[in-house]
Amino acid sequence: MNKQSLAARATVVLVSLGVLTAGAAVTAQAATARPQAATVSTAAQVEGELFPELNGLRIKAVDSDDVYLVLDGERHLIPSSVTYDALFRGTDGVRLVLTTANIADGGPLTAYAYLARSTDDTTVYLVSNGLKREITPTALDTYGFNTAAVRTTYPSVLAALPTAAPLT
Repeated sequence: MNKQSLAARATVVLVSLGVLTAGAAVTAQAATARPQAATVSTAAQVEGELFPELNGLRIKAVDSDDVYLVLDGERHLIPSSVTYDALFRGTDGVRLVLTTANIADGGPLTAYAYLARSTDDTTVYLVSNGLKREITPTALDTYGFNTAAVRTTYPSVLAALPTAAPLT
């Protein structure tokens, strides 16, 4: 990883964690920026990097209305306010970042993704994209999930879904 890439990565992490303000981040990026022609790239060249240290954060670029959830180091678009409200307690936890383009795109969450548990178990799952992902009690809080919105369903419904890696 070159110095430019490392500085940009550190800036995104610090801004998303609220350590830097947007103005300070612009200054930090400008200090390490290469000439304009050298930074131009196409979508085919840059698909973003994995940022596992951002897992659980909800992020939004300053110039966009799109909100993303970071899972497995990738950004996942939350497709609508209906989906957002079905998953999260509120918008207080959304972090403003300069850009989301340098974070690998993991694709959108399913429209109407939801939180679920079965009638015979208290384990909560994120159900999206045809998969269920167990959410640990710690992750429920860390990710800002809305426990009041958890749907209770029959065990056979959750058992029929393939299981993905748990959210911890």
